[in-house]
Amino acid sequence: MAADDPFLRTIHLRRDDDGPRLVYADWLEEQGECARAELIRLQCRGGDEDRVGELVHLHGASWAGPAARHAYGIAFRRGFVEEITLCAATLLEHGAAIFGGAPIRLLRVIGAARVLDRFVRCPQLAHVEALHLTGSGLGDAGAAELAGCEYLTNLHTLRLGDNSISDEGIEALADSPWFTKLEVLTLNGNLIGDAGAIALATSQSLDRLRSLDLSDNPIGDAGAEALAHAPGFAHLRHLNLSRRKEWAAARVLRGSSPIHPKQRAALETRFGAKVCVF
Repeated sequence: MAADDPFLRTIHLRRDDDGPRLVYADWLEEQGECARAELIRLQCRGGDEDRVGELVHLHGASWAGPAARHAYGIAFRRGFVEEITLCAATLLEHGAAIFGGAPIRLLRVIGAARVLDRFVRCPQLAHVEALHLTGSGLGDAGAAELAGCEYLTNLHTLRLGDNSISDEGIEALADSPWFTKLEVLTLNGNLIGDAGAIALATSQSLDRLRSLDLSDNPIGDAGAEALAHAPGFAHLRHLNLSRRKEWAAARVLRGSSPIHPKQRAALETRFGAKVCVF
């Protein structure tokens, strides 16, 4: 057992608490690892960002451990790697070592669709609070597999933009029992219509949502009406139903018209004008 294992186990268990990290920093300093101790203290106490950048540049690769060897990108938060970008296949092969060496909270994944049946069975996902799968080509089948992943119960943020997900996939996500802690759900640039919006509005798992991005989707009046009268969404502070001009023009040609002013008004009445983006 390494001498610092008890400290690291406590840090993993109490990820929101700066206390164990600062105790670890004191111990590191006693061991002569003053630079690492300095980084932990600076990031926990809001210190000089230039000095943080210098320390990470000089020592980050060694401090990051397995994450540095296998990831495309990492970010230190409060002295430890908490954000990581990597290939899904790498996660499946080296996930235990990567997550064992760092209290990772945000995971960006590349190429998940190719190994999705194995990805959704990866136990390291249970540690993740933010999962980014933007542009992964999941489609409805992939969304349904993700909805059935029992390891995603700690997710606060899920980003699924540009994945060709239509109403069928959204209905699976909305019905999932594993997303009850979600606060941020990003679904921009998919194929979600009124049925998908209605499924989100009537979901019994999304009561904690604070931000819902449905921009660049063919949602019409019926979907907007359902969102305006959703039984939940008491904590919603950002609702994006906007459409880029070039995207909107293409969708109009395919039969999707902009949301009527009546439904816009209903949404603004329910959530507030500052919350809604059209």
